[in-house]
Amino acid sequence: MKVIGIDLAGLERNPTGFCILTDKGSEVKTVFSDNDIIKEIENASLEPRIPDIIAIDAPFSFPKKGYYRDGDKLLKQEGFHCLSPRFPGMRPLVIRAMKLVRELRSRDFNVIEVFPRASEKILGLQKERKANPHEYDALLCALTGKYFLEGKFRSMGKEKIIIPKLL
Repeated sequence: MKVIGIDLAGLERNPTGFCILTDKGSEVKTVFSDNDIIKEIENASLEPRIPDIIAIDAPFSFPKKGYYRDGDKLLKQEGFHCLSPRFPGMRPLVIRAMKLVRELRSRDFNVIEVFPRASEKILGLQKERKANPHEYDALLCALTGKYFLEGKFRSMGKEKIIIPKLL
């Protein structure tokens, strides 16, 4: 199993957390540009197996109407706080995510949208104070991807936002 988790920043000049999770352990780092992200994914693909899944923390779309997408509303109903993709600060993130996801899917990578705050709560995890928050969220994304591959997940709304499901 090989899962990549990405805590995508809205702007390329800001830090993006990147995690590779395998059966042997995990590796986290900070990257910045879309080219850096693609390069890291390509490097991970050179090893024996390409990633089974790439799990990204960022909205992949805007709501058709209103402020929240169907999946966002369902997350909120379950007590998870998520920002509207229409929130002004979120706009660059959504646009960047849409572009990156389109590029990754054009290269035949399997990509899912995840929400690490929900994963953290569901899995009962807590960030250590000294941990890099972007790398920690990338690890949560990767763990969510692992749950997805194991069939232990819930898909929220039409957008199919993936969160873990404890059996």
